[in-house]
Amino acid sequence: MISKLNQSLLIVFFSIFIFSFAHKFYVSVFIIEHNETNKTLEITSQVFVDDLEMMFRNKNIELDIYSTSDIISDSLILDYFKSVFKIKRNSEILKYEFLGKELFDDILNCYLEVKDVNYDDSLIIQNKLLLDLYESQKNIIHFRDKNENKSFLMNYKKTEIQLNLR
Repeated sequence: MISKLNQSLLIVFFSIFIFSFAHKFYVSVFIIEHNETNKTLEITSQVFVDDLEMMFRNKNIELDIYSTSDIISDSLILDYFKSVFKIKRNSEILKYEFLGKELFDDILNCYLEVKDVNYDDSLIIQNKLLLDLYESQKNIIHFRDKNENKSFLMNYKKTEIQLNLR
């Protein structure tokens, strides 16, 4: 019979062995809905809080999303999004408005809106969110309009997609 000490050591070593092969996944999700009536793109991004905070730490910016004031965190998040998430029509980068954010446990939802998007527009979406932090980062885009739903998987090799709204 195995002694309690040996049993405990066996459990510890087994746990270390198992967790050494555990692999955290890095993913964000963007849901983009084309509202033809309002001529807008309504965007919800979902990102893990710890990943976003780590990205800011790597830039020597301390941000605790749970406790930092909304004005400061909203400004930092918007500036970061503008640098890594772009929507282009022809060669024009479309501006978007940061509508706010919500925390759901360890996930941060950010809400954005792009105005003056027409049904016949062709857009290029560039998404490099967290790619500078994790090479294995995946960014999923779900696009919805009245006619169809499309999904795209983006990563460090594929950072742009084309959407034809017609």
